[in-house]
Amino acid sequence: MGKFIIILGSSLLIAVISAVGALPALFWGMSLSNYLAVFCILTALQLVVGTLFNYFVDQKTFREMEKVDSANALAEAIQYLPTTCAYCGTANLTKIMLDRDNSFNCEACGEKNAVIIESSTARITMPIMPKAEAAEIFNSLDGDTDG
Repeated sequence: MGKFIIILGSSLLIAVISAVGALPALFWGMSLSNYLAVFCILTALQLVVGTLFNYFVDQKTFREMEKVDSANALAEAIQYLPTTCAYCGTANLTKIMLDRDNSFNCEACGEKNAVIIESSTARITMPIMPKAEAAEIFNSLDGDTDG
């Protein structure tokens, strides 16, 4: 219902603008058929201009959304990892991206370090007991201070 009202309002606005824009045709002594022709031309012109305007606004919005999506993807790709300097052993918090070579300058000694990322695999196992039962046992041990 809401879209119908918007479309109806837009159509009425186009009709009013076309009717008012065609009024000079009547004042110059043109016939009613000439007035209707000017009215139709103005209506068509408004529809074409409006369509082009909407197209360019949609394209601009699409480009802006692509930029935002790209920035979000970049922000999600950045991870921070605690690392130690290979030269002085000082702990550093390093920005890591998995899709490129990573390096950092040590905050203490200023030496440039490379970050090497290794991965390993493990078997997926099933828990010995359900989480609820394990939590119950843990809670009973926590409350038992007798030793």
